[in-house]
Amino acid sequence: MNDEKVDPEVEPKPADAPAPSEAEQWKAKAEEYLELAKRAKADFINYQDRVRRDRADWNRLALEGFIRELLPALDGFSLAKFEDPKLLEAVRLLEKEFVRVLAKAGVTPIETAGKAFDPMYHDAVAMDPGGTQLEEVRRGWLIDGKVLRAASVRLVKPKE
Repeated sequence: MNDEKVDPEVEPKPADAPAPSEAEQWKAKAEEYLELAKRAKADFINYQDRVRRDRADWNRLALEGFIRELLPALDGFSLAKFEDPKLLEAVRLLEKEFVRVLAKAGVTPIETAGKAFDPMYHDAVAMDPGGTQLEEVRRGWLIDGKVLRAASVRLVKPKE
């Protein structure tokens, strides 16, 4: 009797099958390593893409947070009232420059003049009975087309 243990997981080789040559064994190993290298390369490329996306998301979130902190200061420009017209003009020029720089970063004001009320872009803070026209109370802002801060508006009756 034969006392050899047979592993049920391993397929038995037919007795008449020739053993693979050393060259065939090396070729099989080379193909295995090539497949592993291809998988590692694909995994690394996917990792790089994920890191780029994450970094872009982090930069966008940081920019949004910074601009949200800056908007109240920018609101102060439009509220400024001065007796000296030259000083008022200087403040308006500063405000225009801030808006220009924000536009370069993809931040634009939400238009309210002549627009219908849209709860996606406008926040009604007051309303005259029968009011349908928008009067801007606080400017709203978009960043790359997404609402950063809704415009605060008052619904007023149209002027006749």
